[in-house]
Amino acid sequence: MKKRKLVSDYVLFVGVPLLALAGILRAGSHLTAPVALHGNWSVQADFAPWQAVPCAAPLVGSQPLRFKIDQAGSNLTFTLNDSQRTALPGIVEGPSVRTAFLTGQGSRTSGAIPEAGCQGAQSLRMHAVVSGREKQRTLAGTFSLEGCASCPPIDFSATRELPAGRTEP
Repeated sequence: MKKRKLVSDYVLFVGVPLLALAGILRAGSHLTAPVALHGNWSVQADFAPWQAVPCAAPLVGSQPLRFKIDQAGSNLTFTLNDSQRTALPGIVEGPSVRTAFLTGQGSRTSGAIPEAGCQGAQSLRMHAVVSGREKQRTLAGTFSLEGCASCPPIDFSATRELPAGRTEP
């Protein structure tokens, strides 16, 4: 009788959790992690067409433009190197990265860029495609300022900066 109780306890406390673990691993086997983009990036772009646009000041005024990407899963935060340390929320979906941020006086978000001279709400958008592997990743895409008819999209490329003292593998 003691042996039977011991066997049933073993099955209950070891076998059932192992079966549950196997089921969880099988159910999640199709999941993939989002592309890792965290770190400091330097941006190459010509913002000359946006020089007179007050709502584009975080991009135009911080030359050379750099941003830091903080990542939590597929959610990104782009922190620009402008004087206000503007933070743009973004998302990574497969090989694509996108962000949208309301600027100007017409925006109602607490994180809006408070630039004088912006007429109504404008949306600063970025869309980019990720290429490369690990530390050699690059972004290529466009910045656009929706709500500004005279603002053409700006093509850009960005490369991840390696920490001091490190070389590429």
